[in-house]
Amino acid sequence: MIAPITGFMKKRVITDIVTGFGLGTIAALGWWHYVHKPMVKTREDYYAQLAAQKKAEEEA
Repeated sequence: MIAPITGFMKKRVITDIVTGFGLGTIAALGWWHYVHKPMVKTREDYYAQLAAQKKAEEEA
């Protein structure tokens, strides 16, 4: 006689949820470090350059 499969759906759902959260977290961290932070740095550098240019024009 074959033993009944017990808890199969529960294990599958838990595995799917944990996998989803894990992959989602990895994707979010990758986006944060490789997309968002460089965009913010570019913007901050632009505004720093703009402020320096404005300060130089005021001094002249």
